[in-house]
Amino acid sequence: MESTAREDGRTSRRDFLRRTGIGAASLAVAGGAGFGIGAVTSGSARPEAPAEFTPLPERAEPGFDHVVVLMFENRSFDNVLGRVYSPAEKTQAEFDGVAQGDYANAAPDGTRIPAHVYSGTTDHIMQQPQPDPGETYPHVNTQLYDVVDPATNDDLRAHGLRAPYNAPPAGATATNEGFVRDYIINFRASMRREPTPAEYRVAMGGFSPDMLPVFSALARQFAVYDRWFAAVPSQTYCNRSFFHASTSHGFVVNHTDGSYAKWLNAPASATIFNRLEDAGISWRVYYDPTQLVSLTGLIHAPVLEKYWKTNFRDMTQFYADAAAGDLPAYAFIEPRMIFNHNDMHPPWGELRDGTLTLDDGTTVQIDNSAYSDVRAGDKLLQDVYDAIRTSASTTGSNAVNTALVVTFDEHGGIYDHVAPPKATPPDDSGAGEMGFTFDRLGLRAPSIVVSAYTAAGAVIHDEMHHGSVIATLCRQHGLKPLTARDDGARTIDNAVGLAHPRQPYTWPQPVALWQPPNPEAVAEDTTDAHRARPLTSPARGLLGLLMAKYAPGEPVPTTYGEAYDALQQHGRGLFGTTDEKPATGG
Repeated sequence: MESTAREDGRTSRRDFLRRTGIGAASLAVAGGAGFGIGAVTSGSARPEAPAEFTPLPERAEPGFDHVVVLMFENRSFDNVLGRVYSPAEKTQAEFDGVAQGDYANAAPDGTRIPAHVYSGTTDHIMQQPQPDPGETYPHVNTQLYDVVDPATNDDLRAHGLRAPYNAPPAGATATNEGFVRDYIINFRASMRREPTPAEYRVAMGGFSPDMLPVFSALARQFAVYDRWFAAVPSQTYCNRSFFHASTSHGFVVNHTDGSYAKWLNAPASATIFNRLEDAGISWRVYYDPTQLVSLTGLIHAPVLEKYWKTNFRDMTQFYADAAAGDLPAYAFIEPRMIFNHNDMHPPWGELRDGTLTLDDGTTVQIDNSAYSDVRAGDKLLQDVYDAIRTSASTTGSNAVNTALVVTFDEHGGIYDHVAPPKATPPDDSGAGEMGFTFDRLGLRAPSIVVSAYTAAGAVIHDEMHHGSVIATLCRQHGLKPLTARDDGARTIDNAVGLAHPRQPYTWPQPVALWQPPNPEAVAEDTTDAHRARPLTSPARGLLGLLMAKYAPGEPVPTTYGEAYDALQQHGRGLFGTTDEKPATGG
């Protein structure tokens, strides 16, 4: 049993290191009814599968029985996958990537800042953009329409945010030409100074395929979607809520006046989990064991709290389920969002190298306090993919009958050249927060489907959005739609294009560039310093929900140490962890 003891009023140093994954233990987790229809990048080499591999049984018809979704945080399509095919390989009609065109935004002096690949040292590149861009509804309005209304919204620290929240004029067409302008506005507010040209140029940056070898290999060797859009042109909680409930209850921002309680008090709208449960169809949500609680469970607490112990498990159980052929009909995976996060979210907080004085007067040494390394996310994708690729049960879930959907919640304020299309509002309740009527989607989210029945090199141009997985599961299992939004969504059956499956020994075996030691790794002798490391936005939000439910009125944790203490006090034991092994009699 893990100790929860405190030493002199402070968290046990050993327990803090063990639970947060800091130190020598490293950062990454080691590694119903079916649905049917009537060149690897650099760094992907691995030993070939043994010749005696026994092919897995084919399904009666092409398709899948199990769906696994891995959802990352805050990256646009152009940022992650926009260069996965060069113009020489595919034209814009064949793949709508940023490399297939000539895209730019204007600098304040009118000079042209083109979309480009990040440059610099490896560690610098893997933490871009720095600082985190604006991602809330008003910021996205500026990014898409190049509108700042009223004009005082260009200096949020001096004037605060005011209506109409940079909303575009009626009939305006999105041009995606306000990303640099908005990045400067957000930089000014968060860093309290004006950015240099080199600093705001990062707004137009992105990764090359060799920087993210696992993402790139899977996109090239399976199906990549170049028109999969987020549900809402705003931030995390709204989009994650839409992904499973097909509504965000009218909310367009994570919190209001610093409080996250609105999500806990939202209408008890059914989720796809509830639909599956009522139909007797298996489902699970897997979360990282270091954070003790699930963001999905908290966002949908009004309807999912009763399943926290029964249907929520940590990632240790996911790997066990995949190996044993016990994956449910639907599995949703949350990345690690709090300690040494691997969720791909851009950095948040200042790089506090040097000395920091805490509120109690204690002076500590700080290093690498706001790192956010995308290599850790690429490694998580490798681990999840490998777990499915090597799943060889002949009677349960396996590589042939499981579809892996990889996507992101939203674009995170990062440049993408494609304007979002119109959308069907989830209901007829009218305008929600900030006057938004939910009649247009968010920007493109990097999205891939991995399936044995998917041809290598597939590029799918169908318009998809965050209601597509709900629509897939409803169609697969004969369930009713949740709202008007998912009722008309396309399903991922468009990734099923082969009559016979590609046996997993022929699948690519890409290797992430992430290897311990990592810029986020922390030695045990710096524990005190790293209790003061700042949390990213998703981490603060997750803790904000926990505090709103179990310690209303108390401040939301902002550092590793505060987060650990809050999780130990309020989060331990709320959610299921691993399946209990049956007792053996003697």
